[in-house]
Amino acid sequence: MKLKNLIRVAMLIATIASVFGMTPQAYAQGNATNYLGAQIIIRSTTFWDAVFNGTVNANRYERWSLQLVETENFTVSVITTSGTLTPDIYLLDANENQIAVANGTLSNAVLTTNQPAGDYFIQIQPHSGEGTYLMEITRVEQVVEPTASIVLNPAVISVGGTATGTMMLSNVPTGGYSSAEFTCTYNPALIQISNITDAGLFGSDPATAINGPANGSFVFAVAGSNGQRATADGAVFTFTVTALAAGQAEINCVVRVSTGGALTTIASAPVTLTIEELLATLNGTALATKTVTVTLYKQDTTVQTTATADANGNFTMTAPAGTYTVVASAPGFLKAQGSPVLTAGATKTMQTISLLAGDIDDNNVIDQFDALTIGMNYNLAAPAAADLNNDGTINVLDLELLAANYRETGPLAWQ
Repeated sequence: MKLKNLIRVAMLIATIASVFGMTPQAYAQGNATNYLGAQIIIRSTTFWDAVFNGTVNANRYERWSLQLVETENFTVSVITTSGTLTPDIYLLDANENQIAVANGTLSNAVLTTNQPAGDYFIQIQPHSGEGTYLMEITRVEQVVEPTASIVLNPAVISVGGTATGTMMLSNVPTGGYSSAEFTCTYNPALIQISNITDAGLFGSDPATAINGPANGSFVFAVAGSNGQRATADGAVFTFTVTALAAGQAEINCVVRVSTGGALTTIASAPVTLTIEELLATLNGTALATKTVTVTLYKQDTTVQTTATADANGNFTMTAPAGTYTVVASAPGFLKAQGSPVLTAGATKTMQTISLLAGDIDDNNVIDQFDALTIGMNYNLAAPAAADLNNDGTINVLDLELLAANYRETGPLAWQ
């Protein structure tokens, strides 16, 4: 009789345990912290597709640990089993920072989220009321759709340069594709497409058909021969892109695939090629006892760019091809001016030039008015234009430099 009673007790315990979930009943491990005045009860570790039960009220919250070994989409569902509880679900990181929340409605709450690998806590607390609850954590399977994309290498080129485009298929389904069709469009004023070549994804010696490229579009169609199929992700075909003009050149392809006998359109995002104008380089040497600024002017006299010469007078700058006016200047010196013609991709070097000291009033002539400025500010440090030797004092040494270039006019011719 005693043995029969023991068996009955064991069966009763097993039945009760099955009501509360697939795992052994969780137990409180102690206080983790006080959260908004409530006691936090740490519960046992959770795992997928199991049901857990707990009790919360205004003074008692429960926190379940969750470890993710990889990025997961998952749903936490909480249902009240007794009492007046409307539950809230909080997802916390390992540092107890809140990263997601689901506020309950009536007797349930659902939190669906995507999180990377790491340690987390699921905290259950009342939105209102109190009572017992059941919690379930389930994975949400991600549906990975097949896609097509173009990879450009490089993605930024200059006018006249080339890039290689590669059409890729991703997330190819089990069983693969028997054929695929790519209808692509582009701006023929910005780019030219050529050299469309099969890349072998549909097996050796596939049947291919190419229409174009012409008038900003082309079609590439491919079918595996002798039962061959595209069964893996990879490159379908490649092509050459030649830049014709500066701008943003978008290539957009409509992609249709077949598993046998019917075509289905799959997602394909456009790709953009950035085309930069091929620049010319202007460099040279402009000397003075002060820092020289070199300014490049467009033909409409607006400034294209400026550069500051280094301690040795060397400078370099870039600009689009064209004819410009270049001016070298320094405070108190006659300017030098030239008219360089810049060629795209080439370097123009200006002759080395030494600016002439003495044009303090910047009127392109060295005369008595400039000398008068030295006299009026003798033994002072300002104006800086009168300190021709740049030693911090305006005196006869500056007058000496002025006298060496007396009556010279500018701007100096600069080749």
